[in-house]
Amino acid sequence: MQNFADQTRNCFSQKNWVIAFFSLVLIFALIIWVPNLLAAPEKEKPAKKPATTQAPAPGTAPGTSIKSSAINDSNVNAALKRADEMMKKGEVDGPLKILVSVYEYSKDVLLTVKFFQGHYEKAINDPNTPQGEKEEIYIKLKRMGQLVPKYNSIKEATTYNVGYLYAKKGDAEKARKYLTEVLEMTPFSTKKDSISVRAKTLLLDLYGLEGEF
Repeated sequence: MQNFADQTRNCFSQKNWVIAFFSLVLIFALIIWVPNLLAAPEKEKPAKKPATTQAPAPGTAPGTSIKSSAINDSNVNAALKRADEMMKKGEVDGPLKILVSVYEYSKDVLLTVKFFQGHYEKAINDPNTPQGEKEEIYIKLKRMGQLVPKYNSIKEATTYNVGYLYAKKGDAEKARKYLTEVLEMTPFSTKKDSISVRAKTLLLDLYGLEGEF
């Protein structure tokens, strides 16, 4: 009977040891695995795209920003110079894009100046206009007197060059439109190097009447 009791105690002792061993293994495993399971995976940061440098558009000089939609009084001369350089190289589309913009800009400037010029002149001759206001108008008219010849000259030369480039491009209809406008805006001259004679020569060529008159 005593032997049986001893055997029973030994059996329970062995079982307790086994349970304790596996318990320790389980606790150790949990210590290692649980943090990994609970930790949220870090999101990968998107790679930065390398900075790209946009090439200048046709008709824009490197290092400048003369865009066809941004012609103004401060850059109109630079735009004309750039177009002239491109034409000397035999280019057509690039200078044409610039010159059409300059043409539209100069036309709008002249239309605006002449509109206000007429109204300012009426205001000066109006006895009801205060003297202080008249003095301000005189200053504005003086500035306008400088703008009109400047932009008349720009428009004349630009209109001719646009017509010339369209003729070179093979677009006879647009070429005739601009060259005819040159004849309407420039004073008549018989000098061979005048804009009116050069415009006439191109027009007669487009009409198939070269050398007729």
